[in-house]
Amino acid sequence: MRVAGRVALVTGASRGIGAGIARCMAQEGAAVVVNYVQSEELATRVAREIRDGGGRAIAVQADVGNYAQVKSMVDQSIAEFGKVDILVNNAGIAGPYGPLADITPQEFQEVITNHVIGSFNCTHCLLHHMREQERGDIIFISSRQTDFFPPNSGPYNAAKAGMDGMAQGLAKEERYNGIRVNVVAPGLVPTDILMKDLMETTGKSSVEEVDRVMPFGRMLRPEDIGNLCTFLASEQGSHISGEVIYVRGAVGGEPPSFYVNGPKPYYAS
Repeated sequence: MRVAGRVALVTGASRGIGAGIARCMAQEGAAVVVNYVQSEELATRVAREIRDGGGRAIAVQADVGNYAQVKSMVDQSIAEFGKVDILVNNAGIAGPYGPLADITPQEFQEVITNHVIGSFNCTHCLLHHMREQERGDIIFISSRQTDFFPPNSGPYNAAKAGMDGMAQGLAKEERYNGIRVNVVAPGLVPTDILMKDLMETTGKSSVEEVDRVMPFGRMLRPEDIGNLCTFLASEQGSHISGEVIYVRGAVGGEPPSFYVNGPKPYYAS
């Protein structure tokens, strides 16, 4: 049990990558706070599955872009489990896509608020508490888009780059406080929204069709990211901090051509 006795708060954990991380952390012994903003039913289901498997979990609603709501979530989590010593900043939104000239200030701000401000809020609310623990781990879920910054994706590019920069500076600030900070940057993961757009653009009709043209015969799965995050928060990952780890199946800086068979880039984590 690699993270037994620890408590993980995973934002945006009602489905997709966040749910995969929550399940993996729980399977390896952590108590888990399953954060959600709208999908109460899905978040409650994830928490219930963890408890049914013998783990500990609660679902807590909070908009990560709202500092007061985040503070309330953190207080509730500590009241329930006594501490939080793992934070996974996963919550975010994908769009809008298109030339920057066509993006409204409100649209741009919404993406930045969800990713950058949301990650700041959660981190800020937990830092002083984590300094009092024997160890703290903060993991930012970024995207392999930061490896090549495609066009028509300005808000998302800026948001993920902002998260990467915040995380790497934070790792240096907190290294003597026992807090490890890392970035995990996934490639394609078959989330609901991503697959709908990808299939419309490529003409493929199923996850299996996309899997066949991917390195190693499949896209990433949420549990792949969950396993990596759990490793980073384990004793085996105790000397890893300040890193950006791309999980992309040996795909280089430019995407395979079929990813860009339309006007949208498809790398939202």
